[in-house]
Amino acid sequence: MKTKSIKGIFQQTNKLMILVAFIPLVLSSVFYSRQIFIYQNTINNIEEANQLSEKVDAIVLEEMWDLVFGQKTVAQVQETNVIEELRSDLQHIQENTSTAKELNILAVAFRTLDSLETYQQQLIDNILKDEPVEKNQYVMIQVDSVIDLLSDILQQFVGVEISLASQTNHELVQSVLLLILFQVVLLLIIFAIINKNRRFVRDNLQDPLDRLLDLSNELSQGHLSYRAELPETPELRTLTSSLNRMADDLTRLLEENALKQYHLAQSEVRVLQAQITPHFIYNSLDAIVSLIEAARYEQATEMTYALSDFFRISLSKGQDWIPLEKELRHVGDYLKILQIRYGRMLSYTIEDQTVSPELQVLKMVLQPLVENAVYHGTKFVRRVGMIRITVSELPHQIQMTISDNGIGIDPERLEEIRRNLKETTDPASESGYGLYNVYRRLQLNYGSEAQLTIHSQYQEGTTINVTVPKREEPNHVQSVHS
Repeated sequence: MKTKSIKGIFQQTNKLMILVAFIPLVLSSVFYSRQIFIYQNTINNIEEANQLSEKVDAIVLEEMWDLVFGQKTVAQVQETNVIEELRSDLQHIQENTSTAKELNILAVAFRTLDSLETYQQQLIDNILKDEPVEKNQYVMIQVDSVIDLLSDILQQFVGVEISLASQTNHELVQSVLLLILFQVVLLLIIFAIINKNRRFVRDNLQDPLDRLLDLSNELSQGHLSYRAELPETPELRTLTSSLNRMADDLTRLLEENALKQYHLAQSEVRVLQAQITPHFIYNSLDAIVSLIEAARYEQATEMTYALSDFFRISLSKGQDWIPLEKELRHVGDYLKILQIRYGRMLSYTIEDQTVSPELQVLKMVLQPLVENAVYHGTKFVRRVGMIRITVSELPHQIQMTISDNGIGIDPERLEEIRRNLKETTDPASESGYGLYNVYRRLQLNYGSEAQLTIHSQYQEGTTINVTVPKREEPNHVQSVHS
C-alpha cells in the first residue's frame, strides 16, 4: 500500500472534515425547509378557510336576501358575483393542498358552491319573471341550508388542516429526535475518524519526527554511528535518508581526516626528533674533542661509551616508546657526558621512585629538558650547578620532575614561555626551543592528558614537571586519534 505524502494527508483530512461538517447542515436544511413549507401552507389554508366561511355566512346570504327584497338589482348581484369570488378562494386553497382527504373535502365544497350558484340563478330567474315572493322565500330556505352545509364543510376542512398541522408538528418533533440521534452517530463517526487520523499522524508524522530529533541529538553529541529508521512518508523518508547519508559521509570524512592527522603527526614527530638529535651530536662531539685536546683520554673513553649508549637508546630500533629505565639511563648518559666536561661545576642526582617494572614512556623527553636546564640555567651562575631528576608513580600517571639551581627565569620571560606552550607557538628565542619540542611531542603522542608545567624563581632556579598517563604495555604504540 502506497503511503500518501504529508500534503495528501492534510488534503484528505480537510476534505473529510468539510464533508462531515456539511452533511448534517444540508440534510437538516432540506428537511426543515420542507416541513416548514408544509406547516406554513396548512396555517394559510386554515386562515383562508375561516375567512371564506365568514364570507359565506355574512356576505352571500345577505346579498341574496337583498335581491329577494329588492334592495339590490339583478345587475348589481351579477356585477359583484360573490359566488365566483368564493370559487376563486377555494381554488387558491386547493393549490396549497396535497393530501387526498383535503382534496375530497374541497371537491364537496366546490359541488356545494355549484348548488348555491344554482339557487342564486333560480332567484334571479324568479325575479325576472315576477314570480311570487313566497316562491323566492322557498328558494332562500334551500339557500340557507346550502350555506350552512358549505360552512360545515369549510369547518371540517379547517379541522383536517388543524389535524395535519398537529401531525406536521409531531413529525417535526420526531425529526428533531432523529436528527439528534443522527448527529450523535455522526459525532461518533467523527471521533472514530479523528482517532484514526491521530494514529495515522502519530505513525507517519510524529514518530518519524521524533526519530529525526533523536538522530539530530545523537549526531550533535558526537554519536556518529547512530542511524534513524526510514519512515513510510515520502518527505520524511527523503529527509531521514539524507541525514543518515550525511552521518555516513561525516563518519567517513572524520576517519579519513584522523588517518591523515595520524600520518601528519608521525611526520611531525620524526621532524622534531631530527631537530633534537643533531643538537645533541653537536654538543657531545664538542665535549669529546675538548677532552682529547686536553689529553684526558680516560674521560674521553668514558664519555665515548656514554655517548654510544646514549645514541643506542636514542635509536631504539625505530621505536618511539621505551621502558622508563632506559629513558633514565639515556638522560644519565647525557649528564655523565656533561659532568666529565664541566667537572666539579656540575652535579646531578637521578631518583626513580616507581614500583611498576614495565612502565613505558615516550623516548627522549628528559634529555632536552636537562639540556635546557644546563645551558640556560646552571651555566649562568658561579655556584656549582645542581640538576635533580625525580620520577614518581601515581595511580594512573607518571610524574617526572627536573629541578635546577640555575639563574631561573624572570617573570615576563616565564609568562611568554607559558603562553607559547599554551598556544603551541614556536619560540622566538633559542632558550624555549627544547621546551617547545618536548611539549609538542607530548601533545602529539599522549594528547591532552599530557601536562608540562614550569615554576621558576629568578636567581634561584627552575623546576619543570612533566605528567603523562601511565602505560605498562611493553610494545604499546599510541594512536593519535584514540
